[in-house]
Amino acid sequence: MTEIQRWDLTVRGRRHRVEITGGAPRTVRWYADDDLLATRTTADDTVRLAPEDGGTEAVRVKFTALGRTRRVTLFEDTAEQDAEAQALLGLGGIDLDPEAGSPAALREQRIREHPGRYAAIAAAGGVAKVVVPLVLSLLAVRFVVDLPWPSWDIPWPEIDLPSIPWPDIDLPDIDLPDWQAPAWLAWILERARFVWPVVLALVLARGEIARRRKQDALKAELAGQADDESGSTMPAEPADRDTTP
Repeated sequence: MTEIQRWDLTVRGRRHRVEITGGAPRTVRWYADDDLLATRTTADDTVRLAPEDGGTEAVRVKFTALGRTRRVTLFEDTAEQDAEAQALLGLGGIDLDPEAGSPAALREQRIREHPGRYAAIAAAGGVAKVVVPLVLSLLAVRFVVDLPWPSWDIPWPEIDLPSIPWPDIDLPDIDLPDWQAPAWLAWILERARFVWPVVLALVLARGEIARRRKQDALKAELAGQADDESGSTMPAEPADRDTTP
């Protein structure tokens, strides 16, 4: 039985739901108030959906390299940019919530409860990107060196190539200044290629934590607006009538 991943959120009175089925390729369907707005089947890591009739909304779905759904974001037209352009750039928008109890929901909960651990894991991933290739390279070199390579004595033919009379060009002699990088700069440059993946992973992790906090604040703001609108549309209580004769 094919597992269905569901992400949903009610925004400005419309309940948006995105369903994802399959592996590679996967099918992504976007519903609003149970009406199918768009669908797409692809193996891309980033999927963008927009209603066929244009509309004022768009959805962007991000997957990991292993095919796990990372994020589902809804975009709406603004005065500066339409929804499809925002989905293309991946800027702004509001994230849909994964189905309660799903692996994605549990992952979201862990990240919010332990942001420091999430950043540490991301940094460890950056370390792995540096260390693992080095270890594999050393193992490969050792394996190749230890192989009992046969000794081949191939009688290569001797080819008498013609001598080409290249023109003799007298280039000017430029006296370049004798400059040597300081020892501290050479030390940094030598180790930068090992350090930058770790720093980059840590910066991206901290940025993702800040983005999630901003998303939580935006959802709380939208929920407050929805409560205010529902309260303002409730009928007023009738005044008590005076039944005294």
